[in-house]
Amino acid sequence: MKLEIFAFIAVCLLALLLGVRYIQERKEQRNRLRALLAESAALRAELALNHRQMDFLCSFARQLSGEMGFNEAIHIGLGALWQLPEIDGAAVVLGEDELGPFYYVGLRGIDDPFAYVGQECPLPLWGTLAHALVHQPSAYGLDQLIIDDIAAEGKPQPDEFPWLARQGSLLVVPLRGRGRAIGAVILHSSRPATFQNTNQQQFLYALVNYLARALLETKTHEQSARWVRHLVSLQLLTRTMTGVTSVERMLRVLCDEATDMFGPVAVHLFLQADQEVGHKYAAFCHYTDQQQLTPKKEDSFVCSAELALLLSWVSEADQPLFVDPQATEQSPESLYYRESGHGVLVPVFVSPEAACGVLLLLGSGTTRPFDESDLIVIRTIANSASVAIGNVRLSPHSQPIPVSHTLP
Repeated sequence: MKLEIFAFIAVCLLALLLGVRYIQERKEQRNRLRALLAESAALRAELALNHRQMDFLCSFARQLSGEMGFNEAIHIGLGALWQLPEIDGAAVVLGEDELGPFYYVGLRGIDDPFAYVGQECPLPLWGTLAHALVHQPSAYGLDQLIIDDIAAEGKPQPDEFPWLARQGSLLVVPLRGRGRAIGAVILHSSRPATFQNTNQQQFLYALVNYLARALLETKTHEQSARWVRHLVSLQLLTRTMTGVTSVERMLRVLCDEATDMFGPVAVHLFLQADQEVGHKYAAFCHYTDQQQLTPKKEDSFVCSAELALLLSWVSEADQPLFVDPQATEQSPESLYYRESGHGVLVPVFVSPEAACGVLLLLGSGTTRPFDESDLIVIRTIANSASVAIGNVRLSPHSQPIPVSHTLP
């Protein structure tokens, strides 16, 4: 009897253990199923996000693949970036060299973007933009700089990006072309740690690279078209110059053709005067009707002693100089390595021995600055002026128009 009781108890305990084990296994199966469902939902969400991102990239690439101008490419690129829900502000800065200067060409998400467009972006050596441009990523890393919390890290400094809110996160992606930095895209989010997701980083990086490629292509296309216009204008200039008989006529021709090439410009010609009159240069100028700069705004520069020093340096060195009337320092040493400017000085020769004067082209602040790619054309313009002066033997004492002013 006792043996039967013990056997019954053993069977009940075994059944209980098996039941408990079955319940545990079922619970584990349900947990695994929930985990699989959650993982599947996460994968579906990630796939859906990837699909939306790919659609966005394809649409973005199609918009940038058509024929467009440089400014239109900037507009499309910034518009696409600003559509993203995580982006609250975006800016594009462009330049010619990693050392700068860089200028704002477009902004989104700030109160007055036009207050910054065309303005120089500060580039302190210790700053965020400089760090992003010189940053060397690993072989498989992304070429970008992320600041997760602007307020906590204290970067960037307020004077680096004055338009930027002092909270949130920042992503800086350099624009590189032909092995050098040509600018950067700056993306701001009002929420900290917005750019930590690897998938999102790669998506934004792909967008910026599409934009960089489009900017390079449109810039190359516009440069080629500009060179064609320059060649046509130079042909007309050299032909017209053969009939020039006065400084007034020569300046008008130079101004008209230079305006066709570069936009509204003022042409200033400084011819060496007889030292007996007490002045080294006699100045002549001509302004286009559509030029936005006025003589009053230029008086402080074109009548300055600093300009007289620059004229002497250009004449003696036979080297052009890029200048900017708004710059605080106007010395040959500070301008020698400058690669662009809203004005350019170039020597004018009548004989191979020495320069007889200097030609100054001044563009308005809204036109594209002169750069090194324009020097061949500008030197050709100066050579045409030299030929005209040499042919008719023009001098400051035999002009049919009065001298506008003289420089010591």
